[in-house]
Amino acid sequence: MTPPRFATWLLKTFGHPDVSEEVQGDLLELYAHWTQTVGRRKANWRYSLNTLKLLRPLAKRKRNEQYTSPFPLSPTMIRSYGKIAWRSMIRNRSYTLINMVGLTLALGIGIVLFWIVRFEYSFDRYHHHADRLYRIINQTQYGEKGSHVPQGVIKALANQISGIEAAANVYAIESDGVKVGQTLFNVKYIFFSPPQFLDMIDVDWLSGSPKQSLSKPYQVVLDEPTAQRFFGSSNALGKTLRIRNDVVLTVSGIIRKVPVNSEFQFQMLASRETLKRIMPEYQNENYWSGGDSMHHGYVLLKPGTAPSAIEATLAKMLAQHSAQHHYHYTSFTLLPLVDVHRDTQSDADSYHYVLPQWILYTLVGIGLFLILIACINFINLATVQATQRSREIGIRKALGSSRAQLISQFFGETALVVFLGIGLGGLLANQLIRYADQLLNTQVAQSAVWDGSSVVFLLVLGVVTTLLAGVYPALIVSGFQPVRALRGPWFLPFRGLGGVGLSLRQSLVVGQFVIAQILVICTIIGVKQIRYFYQQDLGFDKKAIVTVNMPDRGNAVVRERFRQQLLQHPEIKDVAFGLTTPSSNRQWWWNPVRHPNLPNGEYTFRFQYVDTNYFNFFKIPLIAGRSWTHADTNAVAIINEKAARSLGFQSPERAVGERINLNNNTPFTIMGVVKDYHSQSLRSAIVPHVFLYADWNFQTASIRIDPDRSTRAIALIGGYWKALFPNYYFTPSFLEQDLRSFYEDERKLSNFLTLFAVLGIFIGCLGLFGLVSFVVTQRTREIGVRKVLGATVTSIFTLLSSDFLRLVLIAIVIASPIAYYLMSQFLQAYEYKVAIDWWVFALAGLLAIGIALITVSFQSIKAALANPIKSLRSE
Repeated sequence: MTPPRFATWLLKTFGHPDVSEEVQGDLLELYAHWTQTVGRRKANWRYSLNTLKLLRPLAKRKRNEQYTSPFPLSPTMIRSYGKIAWRSMIRNRSYTLINMVGLTLALGIGIVLFWIVRFEYSFDRYHHHADRLYRIINQTQYGEKGSHVPQGVIKALANQISGIEAAANVYAIESDGVKVGQTLFNVKYIFFSPPQFLDMIDVDWLSGSPKQSLSKPYQVVLDEPTAQRFFGSSNALGKTLRIRNDVVLTVSGIIRKVPVNSEFQFQMLASRETLKRIMPEYQNENYWSGGDSMHHGYVLLKPGTAPSAIEATLAKMLAQHSAQHHYHYTSFTLLPLVDVHRDTQSDADSYHYVLPQWILYTLVGIGLFLILIACINFINLATVQATQRSREIGIRKALGSSRAQLISQFFGETALVVFLGIGLGGLLANQLIRYADQLLNTQVAQSAVWDGSSVVFLLVLGVVTTLLAGVYPALIVSGFQPVRALRGPWFLPFRGLGGVGLSLRQSLVVGQFVIAQILVICTIIGVKQIRYFYQQDLGFDKKAIVTVNMPDRGNAVVRERFRQQLLQHPEIKDVAFGLTTPSSNRQWWWNPVRHPNLPNGEYTFRFQYVDTNYFNFFKIPLIAGRSWTHADTNAVAIINEKAARSLGFQSPERAVGERINLNNNTPFTIMGVVKDYHSQSLRSAIVPHVFLYADWNFQTASIRIDPDRSTRAIALIGGYWKALFPNYYFTPSFLEQDLRSFYEDERKLSNFLTLFAVLGIFIGCLGLFGLVSFVVTQRTREIGVRKVLGATVTSIFTLLSSDFLRLVLIAIVIASPIAYYLMSQFLQAYEYKVAIDWWVFALAGLLAIGIALITVSFQSIKAALANPIKSLRSE
C-alpha cells in the first residue's frame, strides 16, 4: 500500500534535497506501522499531517540556501541598513536635528499650502453640470468688468438664443434683520431666485422642490441650520417670518447646508416673484442697461455649445439695443462657474469671499522654495557627514558592496529622515491650518483636510523630496574609491577648499540665501505698499466715522429726527446722509451724461447722491462755484475735477454755470466743482463724478464720533436706532475698516510673505549653522596652531566668518535684481503705488548679513576661545 500521492509530492517539491529522502523513508516506515495498528484511513491522515509539519522548516531551510533575490537588497540587508541609518542619526544628533527641524517646517507648510490650494480650486466643482455652468460678466466703456446683469440679457438667453439649456438671475440683498415672532435675527444676505436656478446647480432638498417652493410670491427656502436657528426643533414648513419690517414670507422648503466650497451660501432663498413685489422696478424684464450690485446672471449651456458662440450672439444683440439707447455696457462674456471664486475683476459684490489666482500661484511657488531650501540643507549636511563615514564606505566597498547597494543605503537613510519629517510635518500642519484661515481668510479648516488625495500627496511629496535631497549625496558617496576612502576624509575629492564638492556646497548656500533674500525684499515692499494704501490721503476725512444703512431711505422726517437725536450728545460730532460714503465697494451708480464736448455727445459718469452737509462732513474741498442749500437742490449738480476735464473745460471755474443733460435728458446746471478724491481702491484711477441732491435715495448714514468715547457713541447710536427701526438689525461699521477691506488680498499675501520670509531665513541659517560646525571641526588643528603662534580671537573669528559672509553677499547681489523685477511686475497692477527705493535692498542685505553673522559667530567664537593645547593634543 502506498501513502497519499499529494503529500509525497509536497515533500519532494518543497523538501530539502539533502534530507528529503531520509525523511521520506522514515515516514514510509511509520505509515506501514500506522496501517497495521489503526487502519489505512487514519494512516493516510497521519502521514499527510506529519508531511505538512515537516514541510515548513524544510522549505525555510531550502529558501535560505537556494533562493537568490533579483533585487540588490534582501530583507535582511534592508533591516541591517535600517539599523545603520538609525545609529547614524543618533550618532550625529546635531545634524539630524537640523535636518529634521528644517524638513518638518518646510513639509508642514507644504502640506498646509496643498490643503489651501486644493480647497480653493474645489469651489463649485461638485455640481453635476459644473462644466457647462457660467456666470455672465459685463464690461463697461471704461474697460472695467462687473457681474451686474440686466434682466433683459437673461430673458434673451433663455428665449432667443439657441444652445442654452437654462438661464437665471440671482439677486442678493442685505437682510437688515429677520424677525421671527418677537425675536430679531441677523442674517447677512437674502437671495432671490427663479425655480430654474435650483435645477441648474446641485442642492440637497430635505423638504420641497424648486417649482413647488420658489414659484409663488412670498415663498422662502431656508437651509437646515437657519431653520433650526429660527424655529428650534419644530417643523419650519409653513411658518412665517418678516423682513424689511412688513414683508411676510412663508417657509416653503428646507435644504441641506450648502458646502463651504460653494459660491452660493444660501441661508434664505426667496422666490423671484417676491422680489417683483417688494421692488416693483424688477417687474420690467426687458431692460438691457443698469443692474444692481449683487445681481448676477448664470447660464447653463447645452452639451457641445461653445461659450464663444453665445458671447458673439450677445454682442450682436447688445449692438442692436445700443443703437436705440446708449448703454455703458460694451460686451458680455461667460466665466466658468468653477473660476468665479478666483475672479478678481468682478468680485466687488461676490456672494462669497474671493481668493485671487495670483495668490495661489504665489503660495505654491513659495512652498516649493521652502522645500528646496530644506533639501539644500540636507544635501550640504549629508556630504559633510559623508567625510566622517569614509572608512565605513571604504570597508563596505572592499568587502564587496556594490555601488547600487550603497546608493540604496543612502537613499534609504534619506527616506527615513524625510518620512519622519513628513510625519512631524503632518502633525504641525494640523495645528497650522486653523491659523491659515485667519491669515488668508479662507474656510479650508471647515473642510475635510485628511482624505485619500492627502495621502497620495504625502507619498508623492516624500518620494520627490527624497530624490531631491538624496540623489547628490548618494551618487557622490557611493563613488568613493575604496583606497582613498580608507585613508580618511583628508583624501576625499570634496574635502579641500578648492574641490568641486565644496564649490557645489557654496553654490547651494548661495541659492538658499538668494531665495530667502528675495522673500525678504518682496515682504518689505509688500508691507510698504499696504501701509501706503492705509495711510494715503484719499481726498476726504475718513477718521472716526461710523456708518449704518438707512432702512427707510426716503423718509426725510425720520432721517432728520435721527440726526437731531444724535447731535444732542457730545460723543456725536456730525451726521451726513448719502447713497454711500465717498469711497465704497458697492452701490456704484452709473448714468449717461450728455454734453456737446463729450465723445459722440454722451458718456457715462458715476453718480453720487448726497445731502447738503455731505461735502462739509467729509471735508471735501469745493474749488469752484458753491455747494447747494435746501433752497436750490433741484435741477442743479456738482461735479468733480475729473468730470470737468472730461467735459472739456480747461479750468473748474469754466464748468460752473454750464448745462448738462442727465436722467432722461433732463437739463441740470453745474453749480460747483469739488476736488478729486479716490472713490475706489488705489488700484484704479479717479473717475468722473456727478453729485445730486436726492433725498429719496439716501441709503447710508455717516456719523462722526469722538474717538476717545467710541464705545459710548456706538451705544447711543444703537439706542436711537432700535427706537426708530425696531424691526431692523443694527450693524454699525467703521469707515476706516471698510476702506481697509479693499486691500484684503494684499494683506493676505503680506501676512504669508512675512511668515515665509522668516521661515526661509531660519531654515537657511540652520544649514549655515551645521556647515560652520563642520568647518570648525575640520580646522581644529589649524586654529590651535594659529593661537599658539599668537593669533587673536578677532582674527580667528574673521578667518572663519569671512568665507560664509562672502557667500551671503553674493546671494544679496543675485537676489536684488530678481526681487526688483518681480515687484515691478507686481506693482504694475496698481494705479497708485510706492517707489522701489534703494534702501529696501540695503535694509534686506543688512538683515541677511546680521542674521548670518549671528549664526556663524556662535561656533566661530566658541572655536576661537577654545584651549589650543586640548585641540592639538586631541589631534
